[in-house]
Amino acid sequence: MRWLIVAGGTGGHIFPGLALAQSLLERGREVYFISGTRKIERLILKNKPFPVLELEVEGFLGRALKDKIKASYKMIKAFLKACKFIKTIEPQIIFATGGYISFPVVLAGKLKGKRTSLHEQNLEPGLANKVLSKLVDKVFISIPGSEKFFPSKKVVFSGNPVRGEIKKRREKEHSGKGLLILGGSLGARFINQLALKVVPQLLAEFENLLVIHQTGLEDLDWVREEYLKILSQEQLERIKVFSFIEDMAWAYAQADLILGRAGATTLAELFALGKPALFIPFPYATKNHQERNAEIVAKKGGAFYLRQEVATPDRVYSLLKELFQDEKKLKNMAKAMEDFYVENSEEIIIKEMEALVENA
Repeated sequence: MRWLIVAGGTGGHIFPGLALAQSLLERGREVYFISGTRKIERLILKNKPFPVLELEVEGFLGRALKDKIKASYKMIKAFLKACKFIKTIEPQIIFATGGYISFPVVLAGKLKGKRTSLHEQNLEPGLANKVLSKLVDKVFISIPGSEKFFPSKKVVFSGNPVRGEIKKRREKEHSGKGLLILGGSLGARFINQLALKVVPQLLAEFENLLVIHQTGLEDLDWVREEYLKILSQEQLERIKVFSFIEDMAWAYAQADLILGRAGATTLAELFALGKPALFIPFPYATKNHQERNAEIVAKKGGAFYLRQEVATPDRVYSLLKELFQDEKKLKNMAKAMEDFYVENSEEIIIKEMEALVENA
């Protein structure tokens, strides 16, 4: 059976699509992938064992009129291109992970009579997914509670697919504590600035602490320069700074605690590995969905979260210090994170969609 997966914008959209693609290839299915043209999209999808096609789209919300007109023009071009892709590929199933890039592909697929599906990673969907849910055959959700935003007959709880290489637990390569700082695939300027104030205190407090910091593609150089200015030589040996971490399984294995945003795919990976976290949700996310994600996890005891406006260096340092000093607390948090994990997400999606084709 031939699948077309469409995912773009950020790692949060792309990684679930990649996880599904891996599972499909293992089952002997044909896979094609459509993504965008941004640097991060091309970086994540380079050298993959399936064809990757590109569409150029832009968002509409919160933009000036001339930019909305430009985005509309790109969307029309993307729709026409998507029609050509679908005519050439002739997929039986289209799986979209949401966002603006899903629009032209799902619409083209629907017009050509293909079975279509949508995956929502967050608790509350954005405008694009709410509209797309009216068009697709199935809506797969990751977090219980988001079903109320979609047509009830279409909803299937699947959890959020996690890449196979993430789920393979790796060895910890050091004997001390480990802190992994993440801002998502695009990085987070606020968290990078915060880390520069908090990390020196933590490295001074915990002599066996290792810090791994993913800055995002744009911030690597200046963050590295700042660390060189403020850390001693001994402390510099206990921090590793990357723009983008390709081997996330290794990075997670070194960490006892995560500091970062609360994107849905990050949460799914932490669930799969049982990693506790301190979340600082991105305050400008659509529908404030990151805070809603973090709130659900915090209520079950898997994480703490602070709104960005109150996440001062002193408060973040104090909380991280307290957690590193409480082994029992970290273990309980890890168990709570594992309780969220849905192990067979990919299998649920594949069975549901292929049944639609077989029963047509």
